[in-house]
Amino acid sequence: MDLGATRWQAVRLVTLPALLPAVLAGAVLVFALVFDDFVLAYFTTGVDPQPLSVRIYSAIRFGVQPTINAVGTLMLAGSIGLIALALFIPSLFGRRGGLDILSGS
Repeated sequence: MDLGATRWQAVRLVTLPALLPAVLAGAVLVFALVFDDFVLAYFTTGVDPQPLSVRIYSAIRFGVQPTINAVGTLMLAGSIGLIALALFIPSLFGRRGGLDILSGS
């Protein structure tokens, strides 16, 4: 702000870009942990409402249905989309990161 930016410009141009990697990393971590806790959800859930992972497991026991394949495809596409977004966001802000970090250059 000592260079002439308003409060809103300082938040928009400095604070939010600095917080964005932490927010995205937290979102990806929470996404992974929710699907990792299937065993806990399976043994502690009641009859109604069931978590998505328990509902999928219950449906697979009686045979794989096209709806289960569709849900699995959407989950895979969503995961790949989030990972791709996390890799390309630094390049949108003109920062080094994403694919540069993966390639080691």
